[in-house]
Amino acid sequence: MIEIQELTFKYAGAKKNALDKISLEIEKGGFVGIIGESGAGKTTLCNCINGLIPHHYTGDFYGSVKVDGTDTFDINAGKLALKVGSVFQDIESQITGYFVEDEILFGLENFGIPADEIESRITSSLDTLGIGELRHKEISSLSGGQKQKVVIAAILALEPDILVLDEPTGELDPASSVQIFEMLKKLNEEKGITIVVAEQKIMLLCEFVKKLIVLEHGTCVHYGEIRSTLTHQREMEEAGINCPRVLTLTGKMVAEGLAPAGMKPEDRICLNAEEAAEFVRKVTGKKLVADDKAVETADISKPAENTENSDVVLEFAGVGFSYNETANVHDLNVKVHKGDFISIIGSNGAGKSTFSKLTNGLLKPSVGDVLVLGENTKKQKVSALAKHIGFLFQNPDRQICCATVREEIAFSLRNNGIAEDEIKNRVTKTLEEFGFDGDTEPFNMSRGQRQRLCLACLIALNPEILILDEPTTGLDYRECMEVMSRIRELNANGTTVIMVCHDMEVVLDFAKTVIVMNRGEILGQGETRQVLSNKVLLSKARLLAPQIAQVAMLLGDSFSGVFTDDEMIKIIKSL
Repeated sequence: MIEIQELTFKYAGAKKNALDKISLEIEKGGFVGIIGESGAGKTTLCNCINGLIPHHYTGDFYGSVKVDGTDTFDINAGKLALKVGSVFQDIESQITGYFVEDEILFGLENFGIPADEIESRITSSLDTLGIGELRHKEISSLSGGQKQKVVIAAILALEPDILVLDEPTGELDPASSVQIFEMLKKLNEEKGITIVVAEQKIMLLCEFVKKLIVLEHGTCVHYGEIRSTLTHQREMEEAGINCPRVLTLTGKMVAEGLAPAGMKPEDRICLNAEEAAEFVRKVTGKKLVADDKAVETADISKPAENTENSDVVLEFAGVGFSYNETANVHDLNVKVHKGDFISIIGSNGAGKSTFSKLTNGLLKPSVGDVLVLGENTKKQKVSALAKHIGFLFQNPDRQICCATVREEIAFSLRNNGIAEDEIKNRVTKTLEEFGFDGDTEPFNMSRGQRQRLCLACLIALNPEILILDEPTTGLDYRECMEVMSRIRELNANGTTVIMVCHDMEVVLDFAKTVIVMNRGEILGQGETRQVLSNKVLLSKARLLAPQIAQVAMLLGDSFSGVFTDDEMIKIIKSL
């Protein structure tokens, strides 16, 4: 169905190739994942398949891309769009409607779909995504994840033969991410739609795709069946890809002699927590099962007290907020102490982003009070609060406003009244620390690189409180670790960090305490491991535990409280 031969592409004005001699075939009905670090060429490859390259993005194009035997050079991009549906990485650039229904209707009318089919297509696409209740909602009132689902629904309504998706779960919570991939699997298996999906979430790809393309610096270093590709774990890690933690677990078990001698490399490949739990059972020879009764009687987490520092820098007292007539968040009571590192977790639409915007005065409470360093945000201008609070938006493009990276870093410093000599020093230091070229135009950078730039601007300000709304969205593993390590350093030096995050592995590795939200209210809060081991709490919030914790939960009481591979191996040795 998709034939790529010796594909090489370099964007106009670029110094190096974005793709270099890519040759592969994707059969009809395939479900193929694309993975690689930021800048590896994932988006470029997607755009070559859907025809945006060469019809929209220009540059030096060599080789060929054929869809159903037709070269993408020889077919109009509009006609190709009916055959190849695309979901872009930046969903905001894809949205045209005011209401959800308008967004889905737009494509159907533009492509001349018969009027008697439109209603059924709209209903079917919304129901497939489970967002039928959003049909008459204003798109501007939706969370980032809900917007993502609307865009996918609009493409599904066109009934394409091929779906090309560029990081479709980037702004979705874990449960919704799985839901999207389950939907893609259903479309693939029941309707025969060929799925090509670029994705940073390796655990999702492992569980759902049939084949995996691994890109590194614009070249295809591996392409094959998922289990076969995962046997090249070392090469994948060298390419900046963080393999699933269950794979690291089984690899360590083999290395430490806990697995049968002579085991073939592919025999230790586990694609999810269930397979890893079964692997552990085989190795130990014991019938290890979860105690479901213990799950039913688990207690909801209670707030954790900060015993190291009693200075309250942020307080929510009975806070509620409504965008329209319906309350978006209500009865929020939180005290944040100096030096805290708190993660706010919850499903899409839980109120996490609203919570974060209430902290810096972008939103004012409808009910109750928000106090920042003892000052009520209702009486403070956003500009005054910005001197104390750094805020990273979920979408970095909403923060970038200058023509070069150097000017962007200097802009926020200048707005906060920093002296010009100091601005020059801080800009130079920030450019060196992050490895940026100061003359680069921000919108010529990848999404992940733009995210890093916005964070760099905040770090240059050295704020007392740092609010991060999904700071790892769009980042590859190396970028994620670099960004989070810098945030940890700031926290260690006294900066209070409040982070909205969907990545439970990141939450586990970096947050000290966690607040769980659902439908605008706080379900529970406490120490990170305490919260992430509470199955009842996570279930109510539609969240998934970190992967090794999922394995531990499947293995029963012997593995209670286990979150890392080393902790699990220690228990296995003791059995």
